[in-house]
Amino acid sequence: MSEFDLINRYFKALPQQRDDVVLGIGDDCAILQVTEGKQLVVSTDTLVAGVHFPENTLAYDIGYKSLAVNLSDLAAMGAEPAWVTLCLTLPEENNDWLAQFVKGFSELLIKYNMQLVGGDTTRGPLSISVHVSGFVDQGKAFRRDAANPGDLIYVTGSIGDAGLGLKKRLHYITADSLTLCVNKLNRPQPRNDVALALVDSCVCAIDISDGLLADLGHICKQSECGADIFMDKIPLSNELTSFYGDRVDVNQVLTSGDDYELCFTVNEQYKSRIDEISRKLDIPISCIGKITSGDRVNCFDTNNNIIEINKTGFQHF
Repeated sequence: MSEFDLINRYFKALPQQRDDVVLGIGDDCAILQVTEGKQLVVSTDTLVAGVHFPENTLAYDIGYKSLAVNLSDLAAMGAEPAWVTLCLTLPEENNDWLAQFVKGFSELLIKYNMQLVGGDTTRGPLSISVHVSGFVDQGKAFRRDAANPGDLIYVTGSIGDAGLGLKKRLHYITADSLTLCVNKLNRPQPRNDVALALVDSCVCAIDISDGLLADLGHICKQSECGADIFMDKIPLSNELTSFYGDRVDVNQVLTSGDDYELCFTVNEQYKSRIDEISRKLDIPISCIGKITSGDRVNCFDTNNNIIEINKTGFQHF
């Protein structure tokens, strides 16, 4: 199968569901219509086999996750998803693998009304690069440098599951069942619905990709502030707490990546609105602490003692 046959068979057939795509797949460039009064938000992520997912990960899960992690970046900016391009490097032609990859990729493509408008395919070690674009109203994007002392710190969902799921997948731990944690690793739920509901309350957010402490640290560094968070406020899944019993691995929970939950800060006046959004969307949103005028992220135990953490989170280099 030639490169163009592959594109026509697996990617050009994906849903053409956006009116703002003037010209999509099939030419040297796509032609896209930017909505008046909106700002364009763009992000790119690359996933490499053996680095971002175990090499024996199912093709469906790879396709799903490659778009999910980029949708999570748009959520962190408060942007409505729109367009996507895909660069796919494959070690060999494998029709069954491609069919499952496209199914996983298209699940989120359809759910979030996105359209694939271009990309590239080539031969080499398995890697996937995805570029996403979305829209925000003028001046409404969430920014890492917009937190202020006194702001409440919130996170969606539960924290630490994907890191535990990765340990299970890599056989670093033995457990009869960690289905939820493995699913969180393979098919993270981007929190775009929460982000869009927050546009009138929130100005500062980040997605938790490298670990809660590391990513909250990025907010603090760019906002020139600190944070106090409390371990007993960190939302943990029943599966994670059942696995650890009475001795939860705090380092694991606070520093493992791949959760792709949303961490955001809001002025205290919006507390009731956040509670309402959580109820309306049926998504847990937990207040875990406050932004401070300090210069570091502190995590406190139930006795109000600072917990010493021996690592910060995932780093590529």
